[in-house]
Formats: sequence, C-alpha cells, structure tokens
Amino acid sequence: MRFYTKLIALFLLASSANAFAIVESKLIGEYGSGKAWMARVAENGGQKICFMSSNPIETSPDNLNRGSAALMITNMPGEKVFNEPSIQAGFPFKLGSDAIVSIGSSSHKFFTAGEGAWVEDVKLEKKIIQQMKKGARVKVKSVSTRNTKVKDTYSLIGFTKALEAINKACS
Repeated sequence: MRFYTKLIALFLLASSANAFAIVESKLIGEYGSGKAWMARVAENGGQKICFMSSNPIETSPDNLNRGSAALMITNMPGEKVFNEPSIQAGFPFKLGSDAIVSIGSSSHKFFTAGEGAWVEDVKLEKKIIQQMKKGARVKVKSVSTRNTKVKDTYSLIGFTKALEAINKACS
C-alpha cells in the first residue's frame, strides 16, 4: 500500500471552495466537455507535482453538505510516482471503510484516510488508468463518518488529453 505524505499535503492545500486551488500551482490545460478535467503543475518543497482533477457531474444524495470533491491523477517524479489515481471526497470517510471505484464493468477498492482515497493495490494503477482512457464514466461509492452512503459520478471526456498534458509536464 502506497501512502504519500506529499500527496496528503497537496490535498490539505486545496481550498474548500475549489479542489483545484493549490498554492503556487499553474494551470496547464482544461480538457473535455465543459472543461471537465483540469491539468496543473505545482511545486512542493522544490519538487514538481503534476496533477489533473475533475469534479463530479452527479452526486447522490444531491443535498449532501460537503467540501470540494475531486477525482485526481498525480505525478511526483521526485518520488517516482506516475499516474496515481486518488479521490478527494470533501468529507471524512468512515473509519475502516473503502471507496469502491467502478469503471465500466470493473470495480476497484481504494483505501481511505481522512478525506482521501487511494488504490489498495499499487499494481492495479496502470490497469485503472487504461480503463479510464477507454471508459465514459467513473462511479465512486463511499460512506462518510456520518454513515451517509455517497455515490459520485465523474465524466472521462477529456481524460486522455489531460493525462498526456501532466505526463509531458512531469516527464
């Protein structure tokens, strides 16, 4: 299981109003219908971090009181991390719960910590990225500390172009 302190710091820098508002980050592109995916570059302790993120296009329940939610892919060349999928929920996950990420007919467990979730098995990251390139939607099912069952849906339109942008920026 991979758990990066720098990635957690990246999440903590996100403002409650906008999951893309990272201190000293630079927008390198917006992709997809309605600019669903944003690609950015940031510096953290002198090391470059490239990431892309998207907000949910649908959430259930629709009256959920939460902060910003985002599906993210992160590159941290200094840590030898490339194309790491993660979730920022905008609420604390129930302790010991998993987030279930579905792409087409495939489902994957992400382990949770605080408001973030990461791939349970690092070996699956490449497979998940390939499924996202071919897919149309990602569905994330999770449970909050208040036992609220949450389902977020993300569009994958523009995903591949945003991925190419962050891979080029952090090559």
